[in-house]
Amino acid sequence: MEKYKIYNTHTHIFTIDHVPNKFGKKLLPLGLHHLITMRLVKWYYSNFTSRGNYKYKVLKNKIDSLKYEIKEFFKKTIVIHLFLSIVFFFARWIFKIFINFFRVDFIFSKSTRETINRFLTLGRYSLYKTQSKIFDLLSKSYDSNTSFVVLSMDMDYMDASNPGISYMDQLEDLKQLKQKKGDKMLPFLFLDPRRIKQTKHLKKYENYENYAKHLLDSQCFSGIKMYPALGYYPFDKELISMYKFAVERNIPIVSHCIEGTVFYRGKKEKEWNAHPVLKYNAKEGNMAAIPLPQKDNYHFTTNFTHPLNYHCLLNKDLLKEYLGNDYEEGLDLSKLKICLAHFGGEDEWKKYLNDGWNNYNKNISHLSKSEYDTYYQKYRNTLNHENQRTMWWNASWLSVIYDLMVVYENVYADISFIIHDESLFPLLKFILEDGKVKNKVLFGSDYYVVSQKDTEKDLHYNLRGYLGETLFKLISNENPRKFLSTTMKQY
Repeated sequence: MEKYKIYNTHTHIFTIDHVPNKFGKKLLPLGLHHLITMRLVKWYYSNFTSRGNYKYKVLKNKIDSLKYEIKEFFKKTIVIHLFLSIVFFFARWIFKIFINFFRVDFIFSKSTRETINRFLTLGRYSLYKTQSKIFDLLSKSYDSNTSFVVLSMDMDYMDASNPGISYMDQLEDLKQLKQKKGDKMLPFLFLDPRRIKQTKHLKKYENYENYAKHLLDSQCFSGIKMYPALGYYPFDKELISMYKFAVERNIPIVSHCIEGTVFYRGKKEKEWNAHPVLKYNAKEGNMAAIPLPQKDNYHFTTNFTHPLNYHCLLNKDLLKEYLGNDYEEGLDLSKLKICLAHFGGEDEWKKYLNDGWNNYNKNISHLSKSEYDTYYQKYRNTLNHENQRTMWWNASWLSVIYDLMVVYENVYADISFIIHDESLFPLLKFILEDGKVKNKVLFGSDYYVVSQKDTEKDLHYNLRGYLGETLFKLISNENPRKFLSTTMKQY
């Protein structure tokens, strides 16, 4: 088998201390987020699990031993043994019914169940107290000749109380860890327009934009991470200067593009009730902003994450319309190198597969670029469709991301979170055999988030075995090297 360097372009090593204490806000029912906090989760795993507390492990072993002895004693009395067997059988049966009842959607929503899974994952990894320890654990799941893109997370503006360790301290820790690990670790710093705005009048490196540019120029960090679901659009005016910097240096950006449990927990602002750029034909030729009526956080924050927002950023005319008087003549961000992480997510892939009626959810094909352009000049794609309101609500995010990859030369997508669902592998393989986009798909595992479903090694080898070495090398070596290369460093 050919030896080649593997690049995992989507991993996380932040600890439970980097997560806001009331992470369950707007997710857990009955105000439970005040009780079930990150500190409580960490305390539980540190004190009441075998891996977290040796004394607890010893006690648990003693209790298990005592239970075994009692069970063996009652086996000598057939009547009592039979009676207890029947009692325990019905007890287990009732317990299973009880557990399954609370899995019903109208009791605990999908988002609540995802939150519980996230708590469990964070709890398990809370036993690793530093980012360095988690990175070492990640590294052991791969060959030694593997590099990992480590994505930092700035949740200080999430409005879910403060984390135990601030983002700036997380960043400093990653900076020091990078010095030890070298090119085995490729950290990405986080961009949040609210941090840029809050510090823009400060001097030198207290100004976050200045500091971010310094960290990227000095190659302490290899790229930029964004997470619009935390409460901002990717075309926010505060980000434009950093985007220009990224275009000039060909710096890669990874931006979250899937529904999930990490999102803004505060109140919905009035101006978020309509899209700031995209419009539709309301009445008699009058154009109006697309209405965004969702009320609960889990749903309205997907408006920030929607892939059509990147068309607003990369399309020169749409960006000019949005910036208005702040527009700089000649500004063109169409060559911004950006990876839409998670490729829209498994639900959107299944939405694409299940929709057999609409042309905009049948756009993935092996047509050549010229044939594809000719076809969609006539029938419209998701980006130039005359009714953007329809695209916003009905087009699969997979369809939109696919068109973004076809239209814009530097738009990529990674398959993190997709790879845990093997039913999607055939469609992934079909996409990887499409000449228009196959060179823009990246391998990423979303460690340690997806590890709640399978082990990291399972995910890696299952995908590799299905795709074969040629396609796996394409997404884990050839495409990532192109994506990660900048004017300062080539991979």
